[in-house]
Amino acid sequence: MHAASILNNVIGPVMPGSSSSHTAGPYHIAKICRSFLGEQPAEITFTFEPGSSIAEVYHEQGSDLALVMGILDLPLTDARFKEILELYPAFGIKISFKTESFPEAAHPNSIKIEADMPDGTRFTAVGDSTGGGSLLFRYLNGWPVELTGDAYHVALEAESEASFGLIKHISQFGNPTAQTDGERSFFVVSTPLPPSAEKLDEIRKMPGVRTLYAAHPVFFALRGEQLFASGAEMITYAEKNGLTLGQAALRYESALLEMPEAALEEEMDRRLQVMIDAVALGLSEKSPTMFLLQNKARGIMQAEKAGKLALGGIHTRAAARAMAAMEVNSGQGIVCAAPTGGSAGVVPGVAVTMLEDLDIPRKDVVRALWAAGAVGWVLATRGTFAAEMCGCQVEIGAAGAMAAAAVVEMAGGNAQQAADAGAIMFQNAMGIVCDLVQAIVEIPCHTRNGSFASQAFICADMILGGYHNAVGIDDTVDAVYASGQMLPIELRCTSLGGMAVTPGALSIPRIR
Repeated sequence: MHAASILNNVIGPVMPGSSSSHTAGPYHIAKICRSFLGEQPAEITFTFEPGSSIAEVYHEQGSDLALVMGILDLPLTDARFKEILELYPAFGIKISFKTESFPEAAHPNSIKIEADMPDGTRFTAVGDSTGGGSLLFRYLNGWPVELTGDAYHVALEAESEASFGLIKHISQFGNPTAQTDGERSFFVVSTPLPPSAEKLDEIRKMPGVRTLYAAHPVFFALRGEQLFASGAEMITYAEKNGLTLGQAALRYESALLEMPEAALEEEMDRRLQVMIDAVALGLSEKSPTMFLLQNKARGIMQAEKAGKLALGGIHTRAAARAMAAMEVNSGQGIVCAAPTGGSAGVVPGVAVTMLEDLDIPRKDVVRALWAAGAVGWVLATRGTFAAEMCGCQVEIGAAGAMAAAAVVEMAGGNAQQAADAGAIMFQNAMGIVCDLVQAIVEIPCHTRNGSFASQAFICADMILGGYHNAVGIDDTVDAVYASGQMLPIELRCTSLGGMAVTPGALSIPRIR
C-alpha cells in the first residue's frame, strides 16, 4: 500500500481524451524526463514492449501525442495536442517510437526512454504508466529507482571514491538512497520542498560528480501525513470526529498536502467546472467528432425531454450526460478523469444531474466529489486504476462506486453509508473485462459510463433505504483487485479478446 492523494490520483487529471493510462500517464513520464534533462534533447526514442497494452494502443489512444507534448515541455491541455506529431519537427528535435523488447519492461504500460543531448551525453529511463495518470519511474540511466512524481526528485551519479564527501551535500535535500557498482555510486533524494538551484549547481561542479538530475513534481507534493490508511480507518475517523465521508476526505487531503481546506475546495470546484463544461459541450451541436461512434448523447437527452422513451427520468438524464462527457473524451477534448479517461463520464454525469435536476447547491456538489474521491482513494491505495492490470472494473466500475458515494453524501448519508454504496457498486462491477473495440475508448466504454451513472443512484438508494452491506469497502476492493489479476491479458485493454475480436467490431468503419 502507498500514500495516495485524492487530487493527484483519484479526481483528475484534467486532460485531453482519451485515456489517462495512455495519455496523461505517458505525458507525466515525458514531462519528468524533460525536467530531469533541463533542456530539450536533440533526439529521443520511446520504446514499448511487444504485446503490451501500450504497444497495442499507443497511437489510437494518443500516447504518442502525449509523450511529444511532455518532452517539448508543453501543457497537456495545449490546443496543439492533436496536431503535435506534425508540428514537433519545427522545434528542432527528432522523435521516434519503437515496439521492441527490453528487459526492464515489467508493466503493461512500461515505456523506455533514450535521449541524446546536444552536448553528446545520453539519458535513459524506464517508466510505467500505472493508471489514472499516475506513474512509476523504475530506472534512471540503468540504476533502479522508485519515483512517483509527487515530490522533487534529485539523482546524483558520482565516482565511488568521491561519494563519501558528497553524501553530506546531497543529504541537505533529504535522506538519500544509495547504490554502488564498485566504480560508481548513485544517490536519489525525494523531497516535498524545492531544492535550491544554487546548491544543485554547486554540487554539479564538485570533483567526482558525473551527472546530477533534478525534476519538479507533476502532482501536488506530499508534504504531510496520512490521517488514515484504509477504508475501515477512514470510516472510523469520520465517525469519531462527527464528519461525513466528504468532510473526512477533505481533512485527509489537507493533512497530506499541507494545504488549506479552502484552497483544496477551490481546486475541486475548478475540476467540477471542467466536468460541467465537458457535459455541456457533449450535449451541444459542437460535440467533437469521435473515431467510431456517431454523437448520440444529445439525441437521447432530447428524446427523454420529449417523452419518447420507455421510462426516462433522472437515471436516463444522468446516463445521457455521462455519455456526453465521454463524447468529448473520445473526441480528444478536455475532461477531468475521475478516476480515468475511460471512465470520465460517470462522475460528471452524476454531478451535473445533482446540479441541474436536483438543484443541489454547488458547494454541496463539491463536497460530494470529495466523498467520491474517498471511495476511489481506497482503490488507489490498495490496487490500481489501470484496466491494463485489472480490467474495466477498476475504471468504469470504480467511477460507478465513487459516484454512488457522492450520491449518498449529497443525500445526507453518513460515512459508513457512503462507503457501503461504493462497495456494492464495486461488487456489481466485479469481473468486467476491458475489451475496447479497435483499441479506441468508445465501445463499450460509452454505454458502460451511461449505465453506471444511472446505477450510482440505485446503489445509493438501496443503502439509504436500509440494505446492509456485509462485505466492507476494503475487502471488496481487495477482491476486485485479485479477480482483475486473474483476467487473461487479452481482456485487459489490449483489444485482443472479448467484443474487440468479433467480426462486427472489426468491420466498424472509422469516421476519422
